[in-house]
Amino acid sequence: MMQRTLLKQLKVFINELDLKPGDRLPAERTLAQEFGVGRNSLRRLLHTLEGRGLIRIKKSSGTFLRARFFNPTSLPLDENTQNPEKLVADQLETAFLFFPLMVEQAALRINPAQLEELQKRNVALGQSIFSKDPHKVWTESLSFFRLVAFGTNNSFMVAIMEQICSVDMEPFKRFFEINRKRQEQLFADHVNILHALKAHNPEGAKQVTREYVLHLCKVLGPQVNILPDAIRERLNKEAP
Repeated sequence: MMQRTLLKQLKVFINELDLKPGDRLPAERTLAQEFGVGRNSLRRLLHTLEGRGLIRIKKSSGTFLRARFFNPTSLPLDENTQNPEKLVADQLETAFLFFPLMVEQAALRINPAQLEELQKRNVALGQSIFSKDPHKVWTESLSFFRLVAFGTNNSFMVAIMEQICSVDMEPFKRFFEINRKRQEQLFADHVNILHALKAHNPEGAKQVTREYVLHLCKVLGPQVNILPDAIRERLNKEAP
């Protein structure tokens, strides 16, 4: 509960200062004093937000905003109180239904600056795969789709995307246990989505995004029992 309250305070603080992505946040000591909390409590929240791609913490440089916060009181930071498998299943089902529609809309509205930033995120995703750090792979994947959400120029779609990103994908820790071909397929899907967005091809963007979510589900392998029925049936139909 404390993190939820602190998150709400931080969101209000960011809005009052009118901070935008790329802007630097005040020092930890200043923020802790502003919110009346210890630096350790603040630091825990900042690391949680960094893991979800909302901020970037640079050693010796400070903390920088990567995205504006939406509906902070609804972000399930205390998701451990719920069934973790149900959370992942809900997350995948929502991604399967929502991502294709979101990317389709972004293909119609995304601007050149946003496309350039998406290109950088794809590079960062490739670097994270070489780093052998599954957490970085997942974080960069979410950062990519968060930027796509901003490309829709629709605040409700951004808010839905933030909600999806608010639950960590624990099974994704298996990423480096799957064969190299599937790893490369997921990265190729990101590239294909970017190409469809650059071409402003909404139908193509929708299709390749749906394929991406299905490929992501296949990564879960032995944990396929947590998948929603609709996705599991689709995967079974595609099985050789």
